[in-house]
Amino acid sequence: MKTRLLPYLVCPVCPGSDLRLGEVRAEESGEVMEGTLVCPAGHTFPVTRGIPRLLPGRTYDLGRETQRNFSFSWGKFAEIYADPRDFLDWIQPHTPADFKGKLVLDAGCGSGQHALFASDFGAREVVAFDLSPSVELAFAHARSRPNIHVVQADIYHLPFKPVFGLIYSIGVLQHIPDTPRGFAALARLLAKGGAFSIWVYGYEGTTFVRGVIDPARRVLSRLPLFPVFVLSGGLASAFFLLAKLVYGPLARGKTTRRIAQALPMGDYISYMSQFNLHYVFNSVFDQLIAPITQYFRRDQVAGWFEAAGLRNVSLSQRNGMSWRATGERN
Repeated sequence: MKTRLLPYLVCPVCPGSDLRLGEVRAEESGEVMEGTLVCPAGHTFPVTRGIPRLLPGRTYDLGRETQRNFSFSWGKFAEIYADPRDFLDWIQPHTPADFKGKLVLDAGCGSGQHALFASDFGAREVVAFDLSPSVELAFAHARSRPNIHVVQADIYHLPFKPVFGLIYSIGVLQHIPDTPRGFAALARLLAKGGAFSIWVYGYEGTTFVRGVIDPARRVLSRLPLFPVFVLSGGLASAFFLLAKLVYGPLARGKTTRRIAQALPMGDYISYMSQFNLHYVFNSVFDQLIAPITQYFRRDQVAGWFEAAGLRNVSLSQRNGMSWRATGERN
């Protein structure tokens, strides 16, 4: 933990109370590797292996399963997002220029790859948090970046001040039990003029997924992970061949493009045809292991921004199956 993270932190138990550095047991290359953070009321939080663990206690129902499953996934697929194309597509209409000089919050950072993109794009500081043990991986990836900070935190008890110029949350809000509450908690962290960008699963266009894949997910997400991993590999191989040999060629043909769009999940599978098997494998596996998955209508997503008092909202459908949206704090 770099000590210049401290001005952005508050106690997750008594919000509004600053945290100070308590005991420091080990330092390495200018970072506190082992120690404690303390608030005026006496709440103490550990810093272990370089990461502040700012957790208030019990997390939400199915939180432990969510942590376990996605941590396993990030460990298997840590390097697949080295290409920023998907990230930039998820956060449209934002571009790399929108990160320049900003204090950025990566909400649900996983392996930390998106935080690396934010750093590459010129962010002043990037604070990346996740509930799961994937923060260990994110910290390892971020060690070489002096402007990235990794925190273990719960979206419902956020330990941050409302100082961020840009917040993004990619594929996180659909996997928590109370999405409006999580959205509102993040939106409160925006500074004046700050922007909040999200990507979530859509209800529209996902009839097949909700009717066929989701019932299987509800069973498979509670099984031991390795058999599900093996099953996902087989399904991903079939999906990959379908995308490469059928959907992709049809989508690229001038006279056949409409045929691809008319096929089930046409826009999505055509889009996925550009990626390799490893990337597709991860997408299939993540779909099957999430203990909580929700799908949202356009008006629901728009309603979160309205309830949070955000303005200049931009909301668009992605690949016919999901929503990306952004809004600003006036």
